[in-house]
Amino acid sequence: MNDRSEHAFSIRRLNPFNGVLQVFLSEKARALSSNGLSWEIQVLSDRPQGLWANMPFSGQQFYTFGRWSEQHGLKQVPVNPLFNVRDMIDSTDKLLEGLRPALAELPFPLADHFEQWLLDEQCLQPVALLRSCRTESEIEAFGAIKWIAAERGDFTFTSAHLLERGVPGNDGYNPRVHASVMEALVRTRSGQHQRSGWFHRRRNGTVTPCRASDKGPEPGRFPELPLTEDWKDEEDRQLIADYIAWKAPQMLLLQLSDTTRARLERLAVGQAEAVDRLWRLYPEIDNKALLNRARIEAKIRTANRK
Repeated sequence: MNDRSEHAFSIRRLNPFNGVLQVFLSEKARALSSNGLSWEIQVLSDRPQGLWANMPFSGQQFYTFGRWSEQHGLKQVPVNPLFNVRDMIDSTDKLLEGLRPALAELPFPLADHFEQWLLDEQCLQPVALLRSCRTESEIEAFGAIKWIAAERGDFTFTSAHLLERGVPGNDGYNPRVHASVMEALVRTRSGQHQRSGWFHRRRNGTVTPCRASDKGPEPGRFPELPLTEDWKDEEDRQLIADYIAWKAPQMLLLQLSDTTRARLERLAVGQAEAVDRLWRLYPEIDNKALLNRARIEAKIRTANRK
């Protein structure tokens, strides 16, 4: 990219983990995408005020201006006429001028190297990834947070292990029972006070505490995935395995070891449409034939619904 004011990077979508967001920045606009195809265009602008407004100037913020893709171009959303629409169009044009060639570089490198992890109450080892950010200065802006397995309105997580034990996915009161069981399992491990810590993941792969008072993870014990697979109880391990299988298409967006990537690909193809939506952003593919079969299956399913 020629303009130094433009930046291309990605950040993880966390709590719950929902994949990786691609971000392209220019001086006055940004483009966001979760699949590398459809981009939400946001433009930096003053808050619009009426002709007789007596409110003090409150600074600029990003406003959604439209959606863009290579195939369909820009589809602008309705804009408040009090905005300076001409400036917003100019900012969008400059952004897209840089974004188009940058698409060849997808996926963009991860930039959220500071991570907040829920910790085991006893050994203080990382259990679940709560949040991440790009700079250490952002850490102080975050307050307390509880780990969640799925969005409140997402009822799609079903654990085969819990069903075998007779635990329904919907008990008539809670339509996300299995997600609630997952949350209780993870939170219980961190104890009553929900101990957490911030860590810096360096480019060489090492992970160190951001605060000198925090205990660092033991060598080789830091989870490769956003949720540890190190559980003592066999039933707990089976539930965690069901959850990871459910999130496998999204977890393939991460930098993974060859062994873990191969395992997750075998799990992910059970969700062919998710794989077809995300595969362009996978940093690597271990078994291209396997994923191609899943993509073909997804296209057949989509065609049958038309």
